[in-house]
Amino acid sequence: MNYKKTVIDVCIREDAVAPVFENLPAFDLGNHTYELLASPGLALNLAKGDIIDITEPGKPAVIVRRGGNFCIQIYADDISDDDINALDHALSIQLHGSVDGRFGGSIAISIPASAGMDKVAELLDPFTARTGHPWYFCNIYKNFENFDDDTLLDWWR
Repeated sequence: MNYKKTVIDVCIREDAVAPVFENLPAFDLGNHTYELLASPGLALNLAKGDIIDITEPGKPAVIVRRGGNFCIQIYADDISDDDINALDHALSIQLHGSVDGRFGGSIAISIPASAGMDKVAELLDPFTARTGHPWYFCNIYKNFENFDDDTLLDWWR
C-alpha cells in the first residue's frame, strides 16, 4: 500500500488557552493514524516508527504501536555543526541511529532499542562530557510528564 507522506501537528502540551503543537513528518495511514518518520524534539513518549492515533487533535497522541526506537532529546542553545555531524556519523555506524531533527542547538535522535540502553549511554555520555549538554530518553518512562518518576515502560523488552 502506498501511504501519503505528510506533516502532522502533535500536541505536546494541553493548555488552558490553546494546545501547543510540534510538526512532525509522518505517513498518513488513514483513520487519524500516522507512522512517525522522525523522533520529536519536544513531544514526549514518541519516537520514529511509532504508529499513533490523533483522533483528538488538541490532546496528546495515543500510541497504537511502538516502532522499536528510543527517542533521545538534547536541549542546548548551541552545539557546533562539527559536533552534531560527528554524533550523527557515530550514531549511524555504531548504533544504526540518526539525528532526526535540529532546532538551534537542540537535537532529536532515533536509536533502535535493540542497540540497548548501555550502548546508548556509552556513545552519548562522552558527547555530554565534551559539549556539556545532557541527553534524555524521552519515550521510556511510564509517567513521562513527571520527571521525578523513573518507572520504566519496558516496551522494548
